[in-house]
Amino acid sequence: MTLFEYYLQYMTRICEGSLEAPEGITLTETDEVRQAMELQQQVGAMGIPAFVRVCAAAAGDEIPREAYDNFSMDDALSAARALTEQAREEPKEPEQKEPDPDAGKHAFEVFLDCIALDDGLVQYLIEVLKKKDWQEFYKLSRITTKLDLDPNEFLYWLGNKEQYAPREEQVCAAVMDACLARLAEEERMDVAAALLSGDRKTFELFRCEAPELLHLPEATFDWYCRNYLDRDYPLRMILRLNGVEFPERLE
Repeated sequence: MTLFEYYLQYMTRICEGSLEAPEGITLTETDEVRQAMELQQQVGAMGIPAFVRVCAAAAGDEIPREAYDNFSMDDALSAARALTEQAREEPKEPEQKEPDPDAGKHAFEVFLDCIALDDGLVQYLIEVLKKKDWQEFYKLSRITTKLDLDPNEFLYWLGNKEQYAPREEQVCAAVMDACLARLAEEERMDVAAALLSGDRKTFELFRCEAPELLHLPEATFDWYCRNYLDRDYPLRMILRLNGVEFPERLE
C-alpha cells in the first residue's frame, strides 16, 4: 500500500468510528459530515505523512519506511484513480441506456463532481492548489475528466463563476459567502460546517439571526439549495477557508 492509501484508510476508519482519533487530532462534532470536515481541516494542518504516522501508532500498525520515503503525489493519484473510476462506473443496461449525468455540464463542474466524491480527494486538491503544483493538477484532471484542464482557468472560473450566473444566483452567492466568511472569523465553524453540508434546520435557525438574510424574504432553504449548494459554491468556500486563493482576473 502507498502512504496515500494508508491515509484514506485511516480517514475512513476514524469517520466510521473503528479507530479513535490519534494524538494531535481532536474531534468535537458528532454529525458525520461535520466531523469529516473537522478532521479534514486538522489533517491539512498536520500533513499526510505525520497523520499516517500517528494513526499507525494508535492502531498498532507497522508501515514500511519505504512508504514514507517514496511518498509523492503520484501515490495520491494512483489511489485517486481507483476511487474515481469506481465511483464513475455505471451498471450496463443493454435494453435501456441511462442518461449521462454529466451531459451539458462544464468540464470544471464534472471535475468538481469527481473531487467531491471523497474527502481525501478534496484534501489532495487543496494541497495541490496551495502549492501551485500544476503538473499534479494536470494529472488529476486527466484522471477525472480525461482532459488537460488549465489550473489558472479553473481557479478563475471557480472564483468568479457567479459573475456569469443569473441575478438570483449572484445575490445568493454574495450573501452566503459573506455569511460563511463572518462565521469563520467568529470561529463558529460548527455552524459554517452545518450550512455547507446542507443542514436545513441550521439554515432556518441561522436565517432568523443573520443580518445578511433578515432583509431577504426570498432567502428560503430552497433558494439556498438551488443557488448555492447545487452550484459548487460550498466546495469553493472549503478551498478558500483552507488557504486557496482565487485570482480576480485571468492572466
